[in-house]
Amino acid sequence: MPTYLVTTNDEQYAVSVDEHDAIKLNGEPMSIDVQSVDANTYSVVCNGASIRIVAHKAGNVYQALVDSQQLDVLVESERDTLLRSAAQTTVQQNVKLEIHAPMPALVVKVEVNVGDDVHPGTGLLILEAMKMENEIRAHQSAKVKQIFVASGKTVEKGELLMLLE
Repeated sequence: MPTYLVTTNDEQYAVSVDEHDAIKLNGEPMSIDVQSVDANTYSVVCNGASIRIVAHKAGNVYQALVDSQQLDVLVESERDTLLRSAAQTTVQQNVKLEIHAPMPALVVKVEVNVGDDVHPGTGLLILEAMKMENEIRAHQSAKVKQIFVASGKTVEKGELLMLLE
């Protein structure tokens, strides 16, 4: 029995269709009759109520006019939903940002602690090279996972200073 996840107005609905074309909405049986009026217009009778729908597909989103109300409706199969969820989890789990020393330097100050949330522009640490201080800043939002240096430590160019995720 294929099941689809339908999302509109930040609400999600599970729609399933069995081998006899019986439809269930969130597990509840529905009586639905759909008649095509033209290429984009449908006359729908749902549990005795008549609805006119004009829909245009844009990718996997339908832009629908339902009885004069504009809706964006995302329709995904169970497989699509699982693949999207797995891809997001994989990306989230594998994103590790390594902060390396851009030059040989002395670590003057570590400005964050393990577990801190950082955002673009947040100062991570200050390095001193050739009597000039250089602040290393975060380029994107992340969480400080590990810090490999401390104030007063000399580092070489390319040395791993910090790990964010």
